[in-house]
Amino acid sequence: MKYEDFLKTLIVCPFCNGANRIILESDKSFLTYALAPYHKHHLLVIPKRHVESITLLSQSELDDIDLLQEKALGILKKLGYVNMSLLVREGNVETHTIEDNKSIEHVHFHAIPNIHIGDLDHYGEVRRIMTNIEIDNVMNEIKQVV
Repeated sequence: MKYEDFLKTLIVCPFCNGANRIILESDKSFLTYALAPYHKHHLLVIPKRHVESITLLSQSELDDIDLLQEKALGILKKLGYVNMSLLVREGNVETHTIEDNKSIEHVHFHAIPNIHIGDLDHYGEVRRIMTNIEIDNVMNEIKQVV
């Protein structure tokens, strides 16, 4: 089944309903594997409390998640990987279009070995270094909201 089709079938949160897939567990989070992996050994760290945004996690939840991320990286190293990526995903699937990257409405943290992020940007164009003018524009946009 394609991931986008899977998302359309969701009735309950797959992370809140994934107790049968726990690899390791702590007080406030658990480590599992990705059902729609970018790589065979793609792991996920998921807070037990249903939270949509990383900004809504408590410091104790973040500390707990950090410990399991370290465990996930240790597992991947024991499996022989040297290069790994950590990323966090949050989002509301109802606000996404087909062109968007979709995500589960429960913040989650990926530990992915040997992932090739790629030479293409979010729009499918070849990545390039920004010009000084583009850098200035981006910095100004960010500074306006800081």
